[in-house]
Amino acid sequence: MAWIRRDEYAKENEQNQFFEMLDRGIDDMEAGRELPVQEAFQKINELRTVRRNARV
Repeated sequence: MAWIRRDEYAKENEQNQFFEMLDRGIDDMEAGRELPVQEAFQKINELRTVRRNARV
């Protein structure tokens, strides 16, 4: 069994997480769970506001 260095493992893990996000996005599109651009940006702004208020 080959040993993997920590930095290689971290890079591989990061790539796997990226591909998992892409897979979820593709699954959402195929299932019709998409937001129009305006609604998507509105949702982003709402989430940012909630996050900012949580810091205080």
